[in-house]
Amino acid sequence: MEDSIIVGSQISLSRNITNYPFPHKLSQSESQTISDKIKNIILESEDLYQDDFISYNIKDISIIEKNTLIERNIISNKFANSEIGSIIVNKDKTKSILINDEDHIKIKIYKNDFDIDEIFSIANKIDDILDDKLDYAFNDKLGYLTCCPVNAGTGLKASVILHLPILSLQKKIGTYSNIARKLRLNIKGICNEKSNTLGNMFEISNQSAIGRSEKDVIESLKSLTKDIKKREQDSRFIVNMEASIELQDDIYRSLGILQNARIISASESMKHLSNIKLGIEMGYIKDINLEKVISLMIGMKPVMKLMSPTTIDSDIKRANFLRNEFTIANRNRK
Repeated sequence: MEDSIIVGSQISLSRNITNYPFPHKLSQSESQTISDKIKNIILESEDLYQDDFISYNIKDISIIEKNTLIERNIISNKFANSEIGSIIVNKDKTKSILINDEDHIKIKIYKNDFDIDEIFSIANKIDDILDDKLDYAFNDKLGYLTCCPVNAGTGLKASVILHLPILSLQKKIGTYSNIARKLRLNIKGICNEKSNTLGNMFEISNQSAIGRSEKDVIESLKSLTKDIKKREQDSRFIVNMEASIELQDDIYRSLGILQNARIISASESMKHLSNIKLGIEMGYIKDINLEKVISLMIGMKPVMKLMSPTTIDSDIKRANFLRNEFTIANRNRK
């Protein structure tokens, strides 16, 4: 169960096409031309046929679908309101190509494990298919040119999401933030709109990609991630030895709240889901499906937005939904 400390990994590659302005300066006709080019390449590629990609204009997507994409960190709130943006995405939303967001192209690949080499290989494959038919904006000194200078160079952003309840409780995340900066990496909490860290979830990602190879970025990320995961495992072992009953009490109180609450905020929901996930991994809770809890925490349950603060009515609906998910009949279902 300790492997689920690492909740997921993501690779994104940002690219732009020569002879076109960046998306925020594109005309409607220019944006449509770029969109059509990219869609045709991806949807007609024999190498990507099995991925079953579908394309959408962002302005035509339903609010529910937009919220699902936002919740899973595929698109931003800003891009959700774009009039010129579009997206190509596979069925399970683990592979996507954003068109005319900050850059003309952003390839995003997600996997709910730590196989970051594999997802980089997938992103690289899609990039090669596009590069073969498009003229990328590239400078011999700076590398790939992007709207945001920090993404220039390789255009790579690699990130890993970890669930770190014990290190967070012990206030040790700051120690690793200092180490991360020396490796040109960042550690930050997964936050809601009020900047509250949700469910003890943290993201490790690279800083600037300029002057670094893809291999260097990924190896640094893998090294720090493995170290932090080991520290969380060790800390859990010690807490289990020294304060098991107190930890179990906190975990089972969280389960009681999710089973009975009539109104609950997004932040409180994530706090209790974090405790339940920890309880499953520590072996205290044996009749709740771990995959279900992780899916709720990372927004893969499209029924409702768990992570975002909204209205009182949403808090009531959220409580109703979670009560149903954690009934005796449903708790062990995915």
